[in-house]
Amino acid sequence: MSIIGSKKYKEIEYYLYNYHKIRRDVKLRREAIIEEGRKNIDEHGGGISFHSDPTASRAIRLCKEDMVVQEEWIECIERTIERFKGTKKGQLLQKNYFDELSVNHICKELDISRRTFFAWKNKIVTYMAFQAAQKGLIKIE
Repeated sequence: MSIIGSKKYKEIEYYLYNYHKIRRDVKLRREAIIEEGRKNIDEHGGGISFHSDPTASRAIRLCKEDMVVQEEWIECIERTIERFKGTKKGQLLQKNYFDELSVNHICKELDISRRTFFAWKNKIVTYMAFQAAQKGLIKIE
């Protein structure tokens, strides 16, 4: 497997396989919060006068932990894509995680062995694990 452990390996692969969906969902959530009108905001200020601050309410929702974490994972994936861009490992990343082609199909297209496929895949996931560890998303022990 990898030096990062099977549980973390699978977590990283989850984000790789779901990159486009997560990116789209974060973008839609962000746009919905920004475009939301004042009448849709039902949060009130904490003071006695009950004044609301719609801009602050939007900013708080944009900075919610789950959204920030998703955006950090997106950034890790994009750094990984950029790192391997223009290489056969980059093609493997695209074909395996985004196009979801079979191992045999990818090996045939890239003219590599299964052993090379898994070695490269391991390097891609390990690189992304280090990116995620730098952001504090995972802990490598």
